[in-house]
Amino acid sequence: MSHEFTELDNQPTTDEQTAFLAELNDHDAQASGEPTHAETEAAEAEQQAMSEAEAAAMAAELAPLSAQMGLFAIESAIQMFVHPRFSIPEHRRAEVIQECAPVLVKYGALVPSWLAQYEPEIRAVKAIGGLTIASVGQVRQLKAEDAAALEAEKAANDASEASHAEAA
Repeated sequence: MSHEFTELDNQPTTDEQTAFLAELNDHDAQASGEPTHAETEAAEAEQQAMSEAEAAAMAAELAPLSAQMGLFAIESAIQMFVHPRFSIPEHRRAEVIQECAPVLVKYGALVPSWLAQYEPEIRAVKAIGGLTIASVGQVRQLKAEDAAALEAEKAANDASEASHAEAA
């Protein structure tokens, strides 16, 4: 008899047998106070749905920050290499952020969540970077004005000396 039982164990199970075994397992789980297979699957599905919703909410939150960081990088590069007084107007900045955020979410081009928690620090670096760039530009302008004033004073002195020499 045990030989026949072993042969039955090696037989592939049908869908009906699998369903019956699952039902028996669920009955055992209920009797022992454990969650059934169906309850476990439902809980996992609910957890996955919550995780997906949380991920979507986080992506929606991170997208504007990603767009802002991109604009900051573009603006800083233009200020550094093209003209120090260049700035993106606020209405354009807001428009780009609003229009690019969904694209960033769609393609996953977001600031990582660990970096998003440092938004205040990033804004501080942006402000300090902007101040540095503006200060360097102002110093260059002041030096150019000083050089021009010195040149004008020298030219005036040369003209004055020339008129004194002609008068003598």
